Amino acid sequence: MKLLTIPDKAHIIYPSSGKVKSPADTTGSNEEYTLEQFEDDMSGKRLEAFMVDGKLDSVRLEGMATTLYHLFEDSVYQGKNIASGDTITLEFTSDSSGNAELQTIKVVGGARGEYHPDDASDTISDPIVYRADTLDYLIPEELTTLRKGARIDYQDLQLESGFVAVLWDENLMHALPSLTTEKDSIPRHENFPVLKQKGRDPMTGKSITYNLSTGRGRVKHGKTQLDDGYYRGSEIRNREEDTYYVSQSAYTTCDLDPSPHFHFQSQKMKMISQDKIFVKPIVLYLGGVPLFGLPFGVFPDQGGRRHSGWIMPSYGQNASQGRYLKKLGYFWAVNEFVNSQFFFDFYDERGILFQSRNSYFVRYGFNGSFNFRYNRFIADKEITDLFDRPSSVGWSVNWNHRQKMRHNQSFNVNGSYYSDNTFNRKLGVDRSTRLNQSAISKANYSKRWPKLGLSLSASVSENRNLMAEAKTHKTEGFDAIYYEAPVREGQRINETNAVLPSLSFRKGQSQLFGGSGKGSSIYWSYNSALKNKQTGFYESAYDTTYVDSVGEDSLGNTIFDTTDSFIWQDLDHDQDNSWIHNFSLSGSFRLFQHIAVQPRVSFREEWITRYYDATAADYAGNALDKQEVDGFLARHTGSLSLSANTKLYGLFPVQIGPLLSLRHTMTPSIGFSYTPDYSKPILGYDPGYFKTITDSIGGEHLFDPFSGTMIGATSIREAKKINFSLKNVLQAKVLQGGEEKKINNLLTWNMSSSYNFTAEQFKLANLRSSIRAKLAGKLNLDFSMTHDFYNVQREEGDLVRVDELRINQWGAPSPRLINLSASTGFRFSGKRWAYREEISEADTTASDTADVDLSEAKETSIGKINKKPISGGKLWNATLSLRYSANRFDPNDPQDTFWGNLGLRLQITKFWRIRYSARFDLLDRSLVSHDFNIYRDLHCWELSFNWTPGGIGQGFYLKISVKSPTLDDLKVESKRGRWNLPYF
Repeated sequence: MKLLTIPDKAHIIYPSSGKVKSPADTTGSNEEYTLEQFEDDMSGKRLEAFMVDGKLDSVRLEGMATTLYHLFEDSVYQGKNIASGDTITLEFTSDSSGNAELQTIKVVGGARGEYHPDDASDTISDPIVYRADTLDYLIPEELTTLRKGARIDYQDLQLESGFVAVLWDENLMHALPSLTTEKDSIPRHENFPVLKQKGRDPMTGKSITYNLSTGRGRVKHGKTQLDDGYYRGSEIRNREEDTYYVSQSAYTTCDLDPSPHFHFQSQKMKMISQDKIFVKPIVLYLGGVPLFGLPFGVFPDQGGRRHSGWIMPSYGQNASQGRYLKKLGYFWAVNEFVNSQFFFDFYDERGILFQSRNSYFVRYGFNGSFNFRYNRFIADKEITDLFDRPSSVGWSVNWNHRQKMRHNQSFNVNGSYYSDNTFNRKLGVDRSTRLNQSAISKANYSKRWPKLGLSLSASVSENRNLMAEAKTHKTEGFDAIYYEAPVREGQRINETNAVLPSLSFRKGQSQLFGGSGKGSSIYWSYNSALKNKQTGFYESAYDTTYVDSVGEDSLGNTIFDTTDSFIWQDLDHDQDNSWIHNFSLSGSFRLFQHIAVQPRVSFREEWITRYYDATAADYAGNALDKQEVDGFLARHTGSLSLSANTKLYGLFPVQIGPLLSLRHTMTPSIGFSYTPDYSKPILGYDPGYFKTITDSIGGEHLFDPFSGTMIGATSIREAKKINFSLKNVLQAKVLQGGEEKKINNLLTWNMSSSYNFTAEQFKLANLRSSIRAKLAGKLNLDFSMTHDFYNVQREEGDLVRVDELRINQWGAPSPRLINLSASTGFRFSGKRWAYREEISEADTTASDTADVDLSEAKETSIGKINKKPISGGKLWNATLSLRYSANRFDPNDPQDTFWGNLGLRLQITKFWRIRYSARFDLLDRSLVSHDFNIYRDLHCWELSFNWTPGGIGQGFYLKISVKSPTLDDLKVESKRGRWNLPYF
């Protein structure tokens, strides 16, 4: 028999046996292996067995063929292999007794398989999954080859290649590219090996060898990407799991392969995964030409994570500080929650500055920062005197903490401390620091109950005036200019204002009766605040030890010098507290179904434990014997208001061109508010808040015990005020593209004014109006005007208002225009006539660049605006904004301004971009300021040139640098003018 065929549902079971390694025997037996029986399994849709001389030569399985084969080494079980494919061929050899032994397994067409090692294996611990177009397993040689689209997965490692050979006795994988001549007769390699590992970028090479049991490997002519950089090496190997050694290595951030525009080259490199990279020596090549080298280099490798490392400084020179080295620092990533930055500044004519910035962050928990600063500055621009006789030494600490807790709770702290009051003034390097003369510290806790509309907060705070000591103490030298001589007795300068503590409770607006039944449109709200305040202050007093200096004027009259008759006393403290309650009722209803009415009543109750008392006054009513009194005192005040509004609609079927109709909406509103005079009886009731005191001739004056306390003086001004306004909105319906389209807010015109019944003069407030028109759906025109209802007249050459309404010839009020402002903006763009193929689509949300603040010029000019190409394949775009304002209060002295701002962006090619911005005074026909910026994309490099030709901010900044932020210190730059200042 030469051929045995099973035409359908073929299935063969082949028995085998072998020794299985067993766990250590606890009974004391020395046996380490047990004999086990196994069954190899073969199946497929069709089976053909070929016989030679009556002996089995080969078996062919077709159609969803599958084999299960158990592997042995020296009769010891190693594991099982499961393979499947379109066709499986098994080749056998037979001995003289006719016993057949399997030699090879060949799988063709979609070959897939899994190797499961024995649980007791001490070499390979996890399953190996593989696939290829063709698979050959040579059993005696313990060799498996995978061809065409080979892929092997083991643990977190994946190997792909055109050809892979697995040596099972050594647990080695060898990967090579496949050789093909399909496209032409020239043989070429393709499908180069690619090694992928979780957490790292893929590594490609001409050949890859990997040991499955030790995890060691070797890559010939390998390359990989790390963050935004690319690494190459003639040989890459690892001894430990996360340590790689590279021979003849190269690194670049240029993606031009195989000849980058620049690269760093080194003979030896050691890469510690997720840590550092060591190289020696290191040479920078530009276009293949070596420029300079270093004996060694250390670089971070954190896979995009935060990592510790040096921060490169900036160098420069200016007139006030001399030559300087700024921001030499180190970033320390303590752990995933804490960062620290350390900076050192050196100024050869100023001194040194050390800063430590520390931040912490726990997601969904809290975050904050702790900053420390130490200054040591010299007196006479001699840096050698830094430690011998420095002029100023000081330090400061700042802590900021923000924490969100469960159940709608939060806790915030912001505290500052300075070693002395002159720290910022004397030691501040930049202007903003020197102008900051307050040390503010505060802590706040809050809790909310959203469903109930309740909230509670507690806080403590302190505001320290760093200038208080300089203003109240005479000194010699520069600080003498800050001294403020007192001019009267009782004058105060506060040094500290502390609130210990402040408690606040609030109940948000709620329906008074709840539900939607009767009274559901009436709402109430309540809030209460308790505050305990402590103040540290310097108070002036009469100098009883002072003796007036006496002299004579030119006529012989005696004169007295009383300039220093008052002095500042020592620092004193007092304490005060208050408790304020606010309650309000509001409602809404409709009158005649069309008028919305909203009444509101507010009540306020205030408690204090310290007030003032007096019994006598001078002729002007000022208390002469005013003194503090400790005791409880309450005050009750309130106000009421009523407002109403409605809407009127008008529809005009105007059909002119594409215009179909116009809709006019008018919203008139009027409101009345009233606050009583609490020095008089209210509805027959005298609240008794004021005390009557007399002067020396019997004149009576009102004294307010609350004046000067935490709740302030009691109102003695009755207020009856009416507010009225009118809002106009014009909308349109047009025909566009055969369809009707609505244009909202085509024109809006708002007007407002008020009338105060209790004002002594000028009861009618100015009429304020604003107009906005939107033309063609793109152009906005904005106008604002102020009109005065009262006449004016000249007094001693000056124009003053007269409490007399301005009336026209018909007896109607004729308000006079006193202020006018108008503004508009235009945007133009032009499509390019060439280079369209070079333009990539950009972010269409790029912001307008017409107005560029000079204080932000560096930030906007260097790489933030011009790095973005103009969208939509446009050659250029321009923005022009105009603003005109006129003051006509005095017709004989008009004050006008008319400004124009121009912004132009030009994109000549995909790589060249130019920006120009200018500000014009159109009345004087002068150019106020203008800036140029040129940007050139140099593939992996970039060039930017910023130039301000004239004015205060004139200067230029030329910079050529690598694009990658990893190598942002690799740059060439030149600065002049304002760009050479230290804060740039």
